[in-house]
Amino acid sequence: MRIACAHFKLAAFVRPGESYHFAQTELTADNAARSHDHDYHEVFWVTHGRGDHLLNGQAAPLLAGQLHLIRPQDRHRVTGSDAAPLRIANLAFPSRAWADVRRRYFGSERDWFVRRTGRRMWLPDAKAQAGLAHWAERLATPERPRIALDGFLMELPLFLRQPPAGVELMPEWLELACREIVHPEHFSGGTPELARLAGRSPSHVARATVRWLKQTPTEIVNTARLDYSARQLAETGRPIMEIALDCGLNNLSHFYALFRKRFGVSPRKYRLQAMPTVRA
Repeated sequence: MRIACAHFKLAAFVRPGESYHFAQTELTADNAARSHDHDYHEVFWVTHGRGDHLLNGQAAPLLAGQLHLIRPQDRHRVTGSDAAPLRIANLAFPSRAWADVRRRYFGSERDWFVRRTGRRMWLPDAKAQAGLAHWAERLATPERPRIALDGFLMELPLFLRQPPAGVELMPEWLELACREIVHPEHFSGGTPELARLAGRSPSHVARATVRWLKQTPTEIVNTARLDYSARQLAETGRPIMEIALDCGLNNLSHFYALFRKRFGVSPRKYRLQAMPTVRA
């Protein structure tokens, strides 16, 4: 049975004065986008969860960290998972905008959007992931200005770099586990949860983290815990003990020692510096 394919037009999403459409969306199996093609170029990247992508008849899994390029004639459908809802950042923009930027800055390079189906997915490294997070904030500005679109498109090649020949990539299962462990529901479970996310034995995970990340599983988990606690201290008035417990650290003195080692000050002083009008 042939599945009907909708045709989306950018004019239906972009208001007068806006240069592009940008959205961050959570998808499950129940609210998947319809199969469609469209009259614009599209870039989307997965920030969390997992799902499936049907592109021109080819199905492939969607995992956190992936970045995809979609051209107007592509037919595709993105589906999320009820077990781990898929969160994506999606940028839709006029094809002529990409043509302009490419002509000015990348005219001598092959157009990445014309690569064949199955060859337009990338796994940006940690630095590029941070860059995408930065651009997600900039692109979300209500005005949707052309300068923001051009800036992102000019930096797009930085997110599409391939590793040099012969370089062994960090395993996908380890990348996924490290991205997931930053969430409270995971890092509160400590290193056993990191192993569970990785789907490998604790000893296997320990060897892999030291090999590719030069860190132990404990260091990776504690970094996630402390970064979360720092945000909580800076943005909320929650009691320090409550924040420590949220992180899975039941020993307050141990929490203080770890926090001071990472940030150079105690949790109380960190809060006072971030929120001088609030009593810790």
